[in-house]
Amino acid sequence: MNLQDVFEEFILQKRLAGLSDATISDYNNIVKIFLDYVGRFLELENVTQKRVNAFILDLYERPLSKSTVITYIRNTRIFLRWVHQEYGLSFNPAKIKVPKSPKKLVHIYTDDEIRLIFDCCKVSIPWISARNKAMLALMLDSGLRQSEVCNLLYSGLDRERKVLQVTGKGAKDRLVPIGYVSFALLDNYLFQCPYKDSKYVFLNRNGSVVTCNAVRLFVNRLKKRLPFELSSHKLRHNFATNYCKDNILKFGNSNVFDLSIIMGHESVETTKRYEHFAHEIIALENRSSHLDSCVYKV
Repeated sequence: MNLQDVFEEFILQKRLAGLSDATISDYNNIVKIFLDYVGRFLELENVTQKRVNAFILDLYERPLSKSTVITYIRNTRIFLRWVHQEYGLSFNPAKIKVPKSPKKLVHIYTDDEIRLIFDCCKVSIPWISARNKAMLALMLDSGLRQSEVCNLLYSGLDRERKVLQVTGKGAKDRLVPIGYVSFALLDNYLFQCPYKDSKYVFLNRNGSVVTCNAVRLFVNRLKKRLPFELSSHKLRHNFATNYCKDNILKFGNSNVFDLSIIMGHESVETTKRYEHFAHEIIALENRSSHLDSCVYKV
């Protein structure tokens, strides 16, 4: 049996498992890099640790960011672990080491920067401006992903409890809190939106459902008008870091386990990095200089 046949079966099984089209597309695009390198019609008995190591070394030689290389290695390992489990390989792919992701500081937007973000949302059509502000609010203040914003259903709005029901990765539903300001921006958009019969909340100018690509283009256009970095994921990072920071200052605990549930993370370990970012910010805000307080003067 060759790799191409096995890969087609792998994709089929992932579709049957209910994975999203975006995830399937990622597997197709990323694992393709590995298949093209070692040969799509390579027999399984010839898939060796040496060939995989050569592929990984080749990735490091390419003009790719470290994050991209990590993504390629991680997805290739997922594929090979499935192959090993289903058909067997001459080595255990679980031993493939995935490098640690580089640590990057999270830029936490100031109050003035947040005002500027919302001020730059205005376009020629008022209800589209209102829609843009509402989408940004849900990413910044409730931590929604792009896909979760696009797939948000009107039936998922619970005004009494001030929560949203969103569908995350793996088609898993969860409840997410929404603040007063965000709900006000959302209601303002819904009041102005000319299309009242759709079951989806966020719509395009022609009444069709907003796509992830449309949100991505909108955020990229907005980014060009701002003097600092902006992305949907950075808005989500801000939500998570501020959540931890506010809880630490108010209760002395980051409440990272609850945050993990709100964000739809499979593991709390993914969420703990925001706890670390929050402590860094608090440490800087509470900084003190011993030299400033001593008798030495410049």
